[in-house]
Amino acid sequence: MKHNFTLTLVGILLFTTTFYGCDQKEVGNISVITPKTSVNSALVKSYYISDGTGSDANTGLSTSSPLKTITAGQNLASPGDTVFIMNGNYMPVTTIQLLKSGTADKYITYKAYIGHSPKFLFSGSIWNAVSINGSYIVVEGIEFQGNNQNLTYNDALASYNDKLAGGTNNSLYATYNMNGISIGGPSTESKFPHHIVIRNCKIHDFPGGGLSSIQADYATFEGNTIYNNAWYMMYGGSGISILTPFDSDTKTTYKNIVRNNICYNNRTTIPWISQQRLSDGNGIIIDVNHRPYNATANDKPYVGRTLVENNVCFNNGGSGIHAYDAAHIDIINNTAYNNAQIMLTYADIFANTCEDVKIMNNIIYTKVGGNCNSNNKNTNVTYDYNIYFVGKVAVKGPNDKIIDPQFVTLSTDGSIANFSLKVGSPAIDAGTQSIFSPNDIRGIPRPKGATVDCGAYEVQ
Repeated sequence: MKHNFTLTLVGILLFTTTFYGCDQKEVGNISVITPKTSVNSALVKSYYISDGTGSDANTGLSTSSPLKTITAGQNLASPGDTVFIMNGNYMPVTTIQLLKSGTADKYITYKAYIGHSPKFLFSGSIWNAVSINGSYIVVEGIEFQGNNQNLTYNDALASYNDKLAGGTNNSLYATYNMNGISIGGPSTESKFPHHIVIRNCKIHDFPGGGLSSIQADYATFEGNTIYNNAWYMMYGGSGISILTPFDSDTKTTYKNIVRNNICYNNRTTIPWISQQRLSDGNGIIIDVNHRPYNATANDKPYVGRTLVENNVCFNNGGSGIHAYDAAHIDIINNTAYNNAQIMLTYADIFANTCEDVKIMNNIIYTKVGGNCNSNNKNTNVTYDYNIYFVGKVAVKGPNDKIIDPQFVTLSTDGSIANFSLKVGSPAIDAGTQSIFSPNDIRGIPRPKGATVDCGAYEVQ
């Protein structure tokens, strides 16, 4: 599916750089992680991958002697090195496993070669297309495509019913539950990775979830386009998911960051096997983040904070942005439109059973009869300086407004939708600078007027 967000993401790509290590600064009343570049370029190497002309017997040190697989590049790479992926349609038959770690000042980077647009296509019985259990890793500018277009609802439902009846055909189940990029994993699968950056990638058409982090720390997902995922899985997946992070240190500042992403048409159509009902299919979910996976009474709660900013989420089956059974989250300057297409009672942006959450400076435009937000079982959850339209507003902050935000092109079609604001929009200068994203989804500094605009786009 083509979409007009490519030009939007160019600004993000130019604005961001590969980084090694992090510093912190204060923005408003919150602490933000910012890149730190300190690697001596003379001490690092570049390796090159080409599906067409490469061989894993080559040195990989030049475009004229490329390797063939990412695995070969990983085997040769040391902390600080970059593995460049050249043009081609790569078709791995097994999971790409990134297990080798960089260091705090020398990440290992896997990225598209300059001017190239590599694409990885996955099909068959694979649970995860890409599995990351190393730390200090960057994946940037690569397209990952699943096999949804060749699968059917009836076959996926038959797979679910086979499992429900006590079946053990894992090869069959993997076909309909393949995830895109999975960081860490449930229970003993996870090696507790940390400091992972997934940037400017396209992740789409996976029958399972798009991009997930489970039992990991310091996950940064930025500038990605995530669509058409989770259609056929029986485990309640979403476009982007962060579940049960662990503390790799004791810092209470931002450790997980989800920003500048575009998430649409992610939805579940097959029941969640453990509940035997439909669930999730969200654009973005921050899920059960204040206790470890399979927590016991003696486990300590997660102390890190999560930032969700400048994302555009539309036409998902579940929420646009969903925080559930979680704590220490800031959901700011996001745009959500026409979500909850399958999970009809879900709100477009909301917190449920949460503590210490700020939901501010967002635009929330629901389907007819939909729910803008929710205030179920929450403690210390703030809604304020948001724009709501069409749907029901369960809780209204003192500076929230119910009014048409006036998008440039309102559509659920990714090829024409444009969620920036028309001149004269009531969302312009309607936010607060007490907590805000200092740059919009395109990297444009805020504010451009008297104060910040609501939503992901700042009007120039």
